[in-house]
Amino acid sequence: MGYAIGAYEVGHCYDFGIGVGNDVSKAFFYYRQSAEMGYAGGACKVGDCYLNGIGVRKDEHKAFFYYQKSAEMGYAEGAYKVGDCYLYGTGVEKDKHKAFIYYQKSAEMGAVRGILFEYSPND
Repeated sequence: MGYAIGAYEVGHCYDFGIGVGNDVSKAFFYYRQSAEMGYAGGACKVGDCYLNGIGVRKDEHKAFFYYQKSAEMGYAEGAYKVGDCYLYGTGVEKDKHKAFIYYQKSAEMGAVRGILFEYSPND
């Protein structure tokens, strides 16, 4: 897993211009590489890149796919973002019940904001 985390960190450096010139295309490359090596944080970051068009063409369906992948690997932030996707219909059909389930999962995985999710049963 060390190489996967290393690839993620290189992506982070390119993303924020730490010690190297800022290059979001290279950042995306290294984030994706870390995801392909099984790093859940990398998968979540690839989702962020697809969601916001950072270093890659914006694609909400791919963002959802990578968030879901990171959630399946036990990454709390990924589970929270899957909840957001279901709540707002980002890359997937809106489903408030599924949003609630994923917010709960993220809380169970340790994400404090999963407890404070933006869901109201009356919506």
